[in-house]
Amino acid sequence: MSPESEGTDASQDEAREVLYRLVDRESGAVLIAAEDLLNYFVEEDREPPETVTFVRTHQVGRARRKTGEAELRVVDRQGRTIGVYYLGRVCAAFRHELVASGADRPDLDYSFGHTCEYPRAGDIWRRWAESRPVEHGEWARHPSDWHESWLHVVQTAWFDSGRNATRYGTGGTAVIDGSGFTTRDGFYCALGEAVNGPGGYFGSNRDAVHDCLRTMRRDGAAPFRLVWHDFAASREALGGDFTDSVLSLFEGAGVETELSPE
Repeated sequence: MSPESEGTDASQDEAREVLYRLVDRESGAVLIAAEDLLNYFVEEDREPPETVTFVRTHQVGRARRKTGEAELRVVDRQGRTIGVYYLGRVCAAFRHELVASGADRPDLDYSFGHTCEYPRAGDIWRRWAESRPVEHGEWARHPSDWHESWLHVVQTAWFDSGRNATRYGTGGTAVIDGSGFTTRDGFYCALGEAVNGPGGYFGSNRDAVHDCLRTMRRDGAAPFRLVWHDFAASREALGGDFTDSVLSLFEGAGVETELSPE
C-alpha cells in the first residue's frame, strides 16, 4: 500500500469517528469536528452551562475564534449530515495557538447562546449515526422518558433530509400497538413509524398531525387505513379527550380507523 493510500485510509477512519461539526454558515468552513459533545443536550430545567465541550476533536479551524452565524451538524459514519441545529453566535473558550496537534484529540470548549432541551438526543444521534432505524419498534425498546428525545431526533432528521410533512410510499394500512406506549410522545413515535416506516415522522403534536394530513391530501398521497390495537389501553394512558381529538383529525381527513380492544 502506498503512503498516499495509507493517508487516505487514515483520514477516512478519522471521519467515521466524528459525530459533530461546528460550521460557519456564511463561509461553510468547519470550525471544529469532534467525536462527542458535552453539556449541549440537557434537561429542560437545568441551569444552562457556561460552555459546551467538544470531545476528542479531529479538526480545529484557526480562521475564526467566533462567528455570529454558526450551526451544529450531526453527521453519520459516512460524513453525511443527518441533523442540524442553528446556534447563531458562538465563541471559542480556548486559545487556538495552544491546541495540541496530532493524535492527542483534545477536548475543547465553546460558548453557545443556547442548549438543546432533549437530554437523550445525543445518545440517540450516536445510534442513528451508525444507521437509520430499519426495524419497527426500536424507539419502544427505550424507557418512556427517552421518547420525547427520540421524537425530537426523528423530526429533526426528517426535515433535514429534505422530506415534507406528509405520507410516503408505505403500505395502505398503518398499524399502531397501543400497548407499546404510555405517553403522548410515545404515541407520536408510534404514529410516525406506522405511517412512514421506522424512523418515520407524522407529527410531533396534534397541530403537526393536522398539518401532515393536510399536506398529504394536498400532495395527492394515497389514502391509508389506521388500525389502532389495544385502543382501550391508549385511551386510559393518554386520556379520552386526547384520543378523541386525534381520532377526529383522522375522520376529518377521510382516514378510515379501526379501533381494536386487543
